[in-house]
Amino acid sequence: MAPSRRTNRGILAGTVLLVIVVACIVTAGCTAGTSTPGTAAGLTGVSWSLDTYLADNGTLIPALPESEVTARFDDDGTVVGSAGCNQYGSDYHLDGTALSISPPISTKMYCSEPEGLMEQEARFLELLASAAECQIENDRLEIIDASGAPVLTFVRGMPIDLAGSSWTLTSLIDEGGSMAPIITGTTVTTLFDADGIRVSGLAGCNHYSADYTRNGADITIKSAVRTDMYCGEPEGLMDQEDRYLSLLTDVSSYRVEGDRLILSDKEGADLLVFDRAAEVPDLPLVGTDWVLDSYSTGRDAISSVITGTTITAKFTDDSKITGSAGCNHYGGEYLLDGANLSVSSLFSTLMYCGEPEGVMEQEARYLGLFDSVAGYRIDGDRLDLLDEVGKVLLSYRAGCTDQP
Repeated sequence: MAPSRRTNRGILAGTVLLVIVVACIVTAGCTAGTSTPGTAAGLTGVSWSLDTYLADNGTLIPALPESEVTARFDDDGTVVGSAGCNQYGSDYHLDGTALSISPPISTKMYCSEPEGLMEQEARFLELLASAAECQIENDRLEIIDASGAPVLTFVRGMPIDLAGSSWTLTSLIDEGGSMAPIITGTTVTTLFDADGIRVSGLAGCNHYSADYTRNGADITIKSAVRTDMYCGEPEGLMDQEDRYLSLLTDVSSYRVEGDRLILSDKEGADLLVFDRAAEVPDLPLVGTDWVLDSYSTGRDAISSVITGTTITAKFTDDSKITGSAGCNHYGGEYLLDGANLSVSSLFSTLMYCGEPEGVMEQEARYLGLFDSVAGYRIDGDRLDLLDEVGKVLLSYRAGCTDQP
């Protein structure tokens, strides 16, 4: 369970961009197993998770079980990670097995859980700055102070499984190679589905989805399909959306540091930084007013609902489905069996609507897709109706409707 925060997450957003002065060049590294002294094999590019640390009484004690304390040594001479509550960063220097770390700079949040977390964090940062030597053996990193005493021990971190997790983008690398915050007033999200095969979300204006594969910390995201809306405000939104979706295809690896997800390219450069999205309880299928956002137009193509039209669905507890198809009202029956869902006996009123252009074609497509519905999934306030192979046919969000 992630630590609870008493302060507003805005504090983190304003302070998480730490100013770390790199004062040295990495010239050598810790020895690891049979690695040759004078190389950095085994230390850099790995997320290390704290196992034990030196208590005030001079004994090594285990890290709190519900805390996430990490360290990642990068080739540019910086070390960053989560101290349990706050993110931190510093510069480091290696010479053989000799290691020095400058006093870390950290964000300034306060976390009340688990008990003792802030005391552990302060001790961890103090011990990190006392480093004089490091050794790696059997996927364990040991940091030793000037007296020769081990003060921190880490284990090689196993990347968490992203399946079922939701994230909100905070920054992305710009064309000049610098990390820049997203445009104020925009929201970009990503959801890794529970099956571990598809990622979807809001790209700022349009909804998108793409297949992905993961092997350890390596991840590949295929080109995304998205809806076809255009948003003129805020300025630059569509350019940001295009860049975000392009960067997703350049992703080669990932790491999770506390409540942050960082996606990197094959060279190890960070491309996209996300914060963990606040958990939203899943709404019930039955009784919720669902408003259509997008629908399948064949193969991998999806389309947004035509501007000026509203398409809705409501599943009632007597196994009926009702709603507006954009021009006409419709109804039918549904059968629910776990995550399996089928819709039958559809009927609709027989009005004709000439505006907006294409509304009748959209309505016919919408009602026709129900013939292929075989299942559903709900994530928070979003509902997807799926075909028999799990492809999204209809994507809704919860909302208020005027339907009877």
